[in-house]
Amino acid sequence: MKKESFSSSWGFILTAAGSAIGLGNIWRFPYLCGQYGGLSFILVYLLILLIICNPLMVAEIAIGRTSKSNCVDAYRVIAEKTGIGFPRTWSFFGGWFAVLGVTLCLSFYFLVAGWVLYYFLEAVSGKLMQISHDELSGEFEYLTKSFSIQLTCGLIFLFITTLIVIAGVKKGIERAGLFLMPLLFVIFILLCLRSLTLDGADKGISFLLTIQPHYLGFTAEGFQLKPLLETYTAALGQAFISLSLGFGVLLVYGSYFSPKENLFGAVRHIEFFDTLAAVLSAVIIIPAIFAAGLPTSSGPGLTFISLPHIFQNLSGGHFWALTFYMLLILATVTSTISIFETLTNLLIDKLKLQRFGAAVAVMLISGTGFTLVAASFSGALNIKLFGRDLFTFADWLVSTYTATIVSLTMALFVGYKAMKPIIHNIRRSANVSGAFTRYFLVTLRYIAPIGLSTLLVSAIFN
Repeated sequence: MKKESFSSSWGFILTAAGSAIGLGNIWRFPYLCGQYGGLSFILVYLLILLIICNPLMVAEIAIGRTSKSNCVDAYRVIAEKTGIGFPRTWSFFGGWFAVLGVTLCLSFYFLVAGWVLYYFLEAVSGKLMQISHDELSGEFEYLTKSFSIQLTCGLIFLFITTLIVIAGVKKGIERAGLFLMPLLFVIFILLCLRSLTLDGADKGISFLLTIQPHYLGFTAEGFQLKPLLETYTAALGQAFISLSLGFGVLLVYGSYFSPKENLFGAVRHIEFFDTLAAVLSAVIIIPAIFAAGLPTSSGPGLTFISLPHIFQNLSGGHFWALTFYMLLILATVTSTISIFETLTNLLIDKLKLQRFGAAVAVMLISGTGFTLVAASFSGALNIKLFGRDLFTFADWLVSTYTATIVSLTMALFVGYKAMKPIIHNIRRSANVSGAFTRYFLVTLRYIAPIGLSTLLVSAIFN
């Protein structure tokens, strides 16, 4: 079966950026900014992107482009071609852990996607604007306790995702990225302009532009490692979720990326769009929170409890509520497509299925997992693992362990074993200086493994 590919560099960039720009940017990034000191968190986040994530992104896409294979076999293909030992071990930790991660991610991501759809429909009907402030928390609790509503809304999202993936890489995934991404940023800009014109928004901007030393470890009692470690852990976890690192997504998209296209340029554009989306999300939400006099540490409830209250008190609030939840829907779709495609690509390669059959199989797997997660989270079924409902457990396992293990494996594989074929692949489309090669090597051999190991150890002991 002929390997599918993107038709252009921008098709790849916008599709990969769409994978990165999801609920992690719009839902998660702003409340983490609020919890970890605004600019303090943003600076740590940007430093992690530059030092750790950039080389890892280049490595993951290059592994896919070099192997032209799925997320499991990519390591084995490169290892067998270049005589690297233990090819199946690399595939196990780098590939099958990615499969576990994306399978779990599909199971719980559609739950949150269902919440987004529910609130969008509430905004369309006008009901969201009529719920009193005191009842907004109860409305969100009602949603999360309703198995039938969460299941219905999540399955609608799943069906839409399946249809796009069935259409193929060029006609479905790439076309969706080329259309949805520009629309996404138009909505971002509209909402930013509105947020910045709110009375009291200047306090939110000041918060985002002020370093709070405590979150960097500089406390009144002197330097303390714990606050810095907490900020670092939150920022690193956010970076991995935001950029889709360690899920096999970028690897699979890399396998569709032409060797003639400049990989460096593509990665820079993806990181730029992703970071811009995250910062714009913070600029939309944080000033609005300050303008409404609400706490910045509201956590995940910002999107579904605090923001509806803000929309109710805005001139033209109905329009802005519709616009914001449409933004969330678009960002969610671009992310679910990429996660879904990772498993679809695996089934096409491994089981030699046609795209339609592979996508339907992934839909059934995802639907089953999502149903169990929704039943556990809503309380319809008393299913718990290690004292957690399945939603909390899957989210914790993916964000803390599977993505980190896959990325650690990737760094060690490229840094110590496959540097030559990876650099050769990169050089086919871009000039690679000796300075970059040394930076790439040092980061993947030492900096990234130390940073990722710190995250793992911290998670284990916490």
